[in-house]
Amino acid sequence: MAERRIIMAHEVETMAWANEVPWHRLGVGVDENLTPAQILRVADLDWSVERKPVQWTGADGQLNTSEKYFSLVREAFTRTCDGVQMPEQELASGLTDQYHPIQNMRMAEFFSDYIKNGVATMETAISLFNGKIVVLMAKTNENFELAGGDKIEQYFYIASYHTGRDQVKIRSSRTRVVCNNTFSASLRENVAIKGVISHRIEFTNSIEQQVKEDLGISVEQMRKFKEQTEFLASKKLKEKDLLNYLVLVYQPQLLKEKSFDIGKMFDKGYEFKPSRNINKSYGAFHDRYEKNGKLLKLENTGNDLASCKSDNWWKAFNCVTFNEDHLRGGATADEQRTKHALLENSSIKGKALDIALELAKAQ
Repeated sequence: MAERRIIMAHEVETMAWANEVPWHRLGVGVDENLTPAQILRVADLDWSVERKPVQWTGADGQLNTSEKYFSLVREAFTRTCDGVQMPEQELASGLTDQYHPIQNMRMAEFFSDYIKNGVATMETAISLFNGKIVVLMAKTNENFELAGGDKIEQYFYIASYHTGRDQVKIRSSRTRVVCNNTFSASLRENVAIKGVISHRIEFTNSIEQQVKEDLGISVEQMRKFKEQTEFLASKKLKEKDLLNYLVLVYQPQLLKEKSFDIGKMFDKGYEFKPSRNINKSYGAFHDRYEKNGKLLKLENTGNDLASCKSDNWWKAFNCVTFNEDHLRGGATADEQRTKHALLENSSIKGKALDIALELAKAQ
């Protein structure tokens, strides 16, 4: 276990970390197999916050208590790192009864399914600005894959703001959060997972499940998607099947044309032209793209993976996701990233997955 330190810097109050020692060498080192609740306790973050009525002393010297406004108060606790007794502390004021505090331990429970199912391990737990911001971060592994096919960044975290105004943030990150500097850097990244939780609602188990499903990060979605990918990879397809699939995804209106012949779609001068997205997806399937009338090699399509080395429905679905992630025009990078964090059946990739499954099952 790393040396315990009392003096914290870069707005760090207390923290615990697994794996690599942070650059500032602050906090307490722990094993990476700790549960969310355990790393929370080691980081001295197992304190609670509560609403308390605002009080003031009037001109007559009498103590008055507001029936409308509240303060957010952190309970008194003893730090385990140095035995210091921390007094009760006001973190925010001027709140109404519509504000619902979210406890640190409740945040830790958000990670429990991921740890139990072996798709992530706890990485850091940190208090910034004397408890006003608490960040819990997990490190993902190769089994953590969004429903719909997106791999996320190396880390994902929950940041709870005990400030009375800021929403709880759920984000993936390429940056390991170990201080305020790295936390600020992570907030500037364009990432696959971006969600918020309002303090105007109770953060119940059902709300947690809905948030995870909306972001495509529930363990059930991951498990289901893994089964679907294995099924698609087991089903072969031919060139005509691929063309029909891409038309169904991007230009289904062509199939309503009586004179449309899918075999002539790429013929020069044919009246029914494939869309740019069909051209790009078709090129991704064959590791090539067209530029200035020349066919060039397309790199890093994923076709070199074992599951895509044969022409199967999983490879066909991957060519659509590659187009959506890397080739498709008409949206900024940030807009595309935000779109990919939605439920799979509300996106083109979700539609593509459903169609691939339907056609593969019909074989």
